Amino acid sequence: MQISNLLRTAIILIVIALNSYAIAQSIIYESLPGVFLAVGSMGALAYCIHLMKKLKGVEASEDEQLFH
Repeated sequence: MQISNLLRTAIILIVIALNSYAIAQSIIYESLPGVFLAVGSMGALAYCIHLMKKLKGVEASEDEQLFH
């Protein structure tokens, strides 16, 4: 279970680093659509993390109901 959490954290950090790089390159090349797309991608990642936490909470409550 620890490896799964470590892998998930590593993937999230890699995606954040790539998005940050994309934002920086968009600013360097003065590309407004690039900035919007990179920031939109960062927002999508944040929403995905939110949904994963919500799903984990639903699974935990289903397990409690199943065993009690």
